Amino acid sequence: MPEGTLCNKNPIQTAQALKALLADTGGKKYYEEMQALDVDRSLLWNTVKKTFKSRMHTWLKICAHCGLCADSCLFYRIHNRDPKQVPAYKIQATLGEIIRRQGNVDNKFMWMAMETAWAKCTCCNRCGLYCPHGIDIGVMFSYLRGLLYQQGFVPWELKIGSGMHRIYRAQMDVTDEELVETVKWMAEECQEDYPGLSIPIDKIGADIIYTLNAREVKHYPEAIAEAAILFHLAGADWTIPRSGWELTNLAMFAGDWEASKMQVEHVYAAMERLRPKRMVGTECGHAHRATVVEGPYWAGRKDGSPPVESLHYVEWVAEALKTGKLKIDPSKRIKERVTLQDSCNYIRNHGLKEITREIISYLVAPGYFVDMAPNREHNYCCGGGGGLNGIGIFRNQRNKALITKRDQIIETGATLVLAPCHNCWDAIRDLEEQYHIGIRWSFLKSLVIDLVEIPEHLKPKR
Repeated sequence: MPEGTLCNKNPIQTAQALKALLADTGGKKYYEEMQALDVDRSLLWNTVKKTFKSRMHTWLKICAHCGLCADSCLFYRIHNRDPKQVPAYKIQATLGEIIRRQGNVDNKFMWMAMETAWAKCTCCNRCGLYCPHGIDIGVMFSYLRGLLYQQGFVPWELKIGSGMHRIYRAQMDVTDEELVETVKWMAEECQEDYPGLSIPIDKIGADIIYTLNAREVKHYPEAIAEAAILFHLAGADWTIPRSGWELTNLAMFAGDWEASKMQVEHVYAAMERLRPKRMVGTECGHAHRATVVEGPYWAGRKDGSPPVESLHYVEWVAEALKTGKLKIDPSKRIKERVTLQDSCNYIRNHGLKEITREIISYLVAPGYFVDMAPNREHNYCCGGGGGLNGIGIFRNQRNKALITKRDQIIETGATLVLAPCHNCWDAIRDLEEQYHIGIRWSFLKSLVIDLVEIPEHLKPKR
């Protein structure tokens, strides 16, 4: 069958094509067209031959089918230990079959592979932590997603998200002009309570360039104001770039390798143009992974690092508290049971497991913090990572995936969950709406503002 008008192998390249896809509410026509979408077997196998390198080839070969990855997977655990939910089985039944069949697969197979890649794996990489051979199944699933994307078998929302990055260099239809307008609005909103506060835009040579999540611009502008307040109270020399401000990368979730590279290069161009000492990214796990951990390799940077030193927001907050640039009022420290969601993307993938607990020691009164079990790099995914949060066709699978995190939180007895990651924050919000376990959830910024001491010279004159 000829490719559909909405579901096809072509990436979104124009605003008109993006608008047409958005108009297809829930992806109804998109998925109808996908039912008859042909697999270009020649393209698939040629892509594999060019890109399936020795590392992943070795991983597929050396997997001993030992099953040690099974209990590491939240999907295996919540599906009554179904053998078909074992990570090794899932990758062998999808990517492994594509290799064994030399790309000779059909539409039905690609539908199965799409559901497996996005609804049975969040690429949290927990299974790789326990594999005795060091096989990184998360990386292999990311590769599989790329093959599926190229063939047009990608969830509707992620085709849109990837298209947003191609058109707007942001995960949502937010222009640079809208970013500037929102920033100015937030600065004005803060002036009465924080006189002298400003949000510099495109300042060259600042100590910090601050990058955002487009959702903050479009839906949560208060998050921008909160960041500005804390930078102001800490006396930071900072700026937001007019262009290259979007840290997130839904193209990575979609498997759109080209757009992933385009997005990080756009952020790197802002770093090189403004020449800050450091970049601090907002509270988003996958954005940090995409831009700081994976991005340098996509962009071909030989040192494996972004153009300037790049920190996740938790690193900046910990530093500001440790150096006394931000001080917590002891009388305001939290006195309710608190737990912490460890984000896979900056803890398991970047080792930032203790720094969040340093922050907790400042914010929470002794005896009120209770760690989840397990925790740190052993913690489970929130259940909505890897793009699963936003995929309507797989919403039932996502809601079930929240069960492990629900049970972990219940076991702590906590009423407040600290979640310094947009995806984790969303999943825990949805978890409460779905299961009603009686919790609150919060990013770092708003909590710190509630607890921080305001220096006398920065208080408003009433």
